Amino acid sequence: MLKQNSKASARFMFLFCAVVCVSKPLFAQASGDQAITPTSVLGAVTELKTDTREVVVTTAAGSKVTVTLSDSTVFMRIPPGEKTKDRFIKITATDFGVGDSVYARGRISEDQKTMPAREFYVMSKGEITDKRDREREAWRTRGIAGTVTALKPEANEITIDARTAEGPKPIVIAASTGTKYRRYAPNSLRFSDAKSGSFADLSVGDQVRALGTKSSDGARFTPDEIVSGSFQTLTGTISEIDAGKGELKLSDQTSHQSVTVVVKKDSTLRRLTPELLAALTQTPPGKSFEPGAAPPAVSSPARASGDLQEMFDQLPTFTLSELKVGDAILVSSTKGGDAMRVTAIAVVSGVGPLLQSAQGDRRKAVALGQMSLGGP
Repeated sequence: MLKQNSKASARFMFLFCAVVCVSKPLFAQASGDQAITPTSVLGAVTELKTDTREVVVTTAAGSKVTVTLSDSTVFMRIPPGEKTKDRFIKITATDFGVGDSVYARGRISEDQKTMPAREFYVMSKGEITDKRDREREAWRTRGIAGTVTALKPEANEITIDARTAEGPKPIVIAASTGTKYRRYAPNSLRFSDAKSGSFADLSVGDQVRALGTKSSDGARFTPDEIVSGSFQTLTGTISEIDAGKGELKLSDQTSHQSVTVVVKKDSTLRRLTPELLAALTQTPPGKSFEPGAAPPAVSSPARASGDLQEMFDQLPTFTLSELKVGDAILVSSTKGGDAMRVTAIAVVSGVGPLLQSAQGDRRKAVALGQMSLGGP
């Protein structure tokens, strides 16, 4: 629950910076927790003490602040997506609960452990979940994903090889002045971390997700929003694992060097299933794949089920402690940082058959890593 609320709180911080008229913090908590300032705390409600009118607020970094409520505290609820204060809804001290995201204003104590609240803003956990579900469904039904193959700045057109179960399909994304652009920064991990961007940020080879409307023939796409990023995919075998530090060392198949992979709590860890492996190699589930052999033409149930991005999003998850030295994995990350130390957006296990097979299937492994751009 706290992991989900931490993600919601991260989005919450940007909202409040814009609409609650909070001045820029003079300093952050000694621990480096940016969710705590001299006059505010941002986090999720983890404990209610009704007898003492106290609320324990836990930040995304795990810091705890006990917020004291009083008769003079102003309580407001922020409907998801609202950005103007006059649209906030007045509530009472009983109209929130454990799990809700909150932003409290007051004067923090010197040890930054307590604060009497003058203002207490709430975003309901249930409303956050509902909004996230609606967004996810919209991207699933009205979204496309692929690799940029050509750019026409004069026409605001982006040509991508869209990922489909039938293989890459060229689609022209025809942007307009009303199209919203967002861009992954180096070491970004989450879809929600993408910052405001522009057409000029795009380059051939970038990964793109767009939300909008496809033409009747499927050849063109009119986007409401475009999210892009420059990613890399590393493949190889694990040589060391330190689950306590959240790190592993990968013997990179391409560079033949040892790369440190940092796996954070927001990294996605997914296990390749026989069904998706069959979709990528055209090998029927349960049948071994012989390296170098021509794969048989089959109509795999996995290939018939739809878009490969959606299939990737539905792969089973695992934990870092389940991996072992010698496992073949795929790691995707943003470009732009230390080449010998990367932060994993996604780690995919069970990719051995792709890495051991012909060059064409190794390219499919790279394409699999590119699916980690993910969704909301």
